[in-house]
Amino acid sequence: METTTCPECGAPAEIRARSVWESTSGPVEHVRVECVARHWFLMSAASLATAHADAVAPVRPRRPAAHPLQPRPAR
Repeated sequence: METTTCPECGAPAEIRARSVWESTSGPVEHVRVECVARHWFLMSAASLATAHADAVAPVRPRRPAAHPLQPRPAR
């Protein structure tokens, strides 16, 4: 069993099948992914890798917003 994360919701998912399809630029590997929330996808393996990388990308802390009643500093 191969596991990954769901490209839509980030829940645990299983790669149920792999196949190679011919294309004009050469063969492309495709995977069928099903998650625990019952989403399923048929997508290229490269797209899954990109979706997985986006899901595990580190989150950068955001600057806190200024209080709405506080005046903005002069420039």
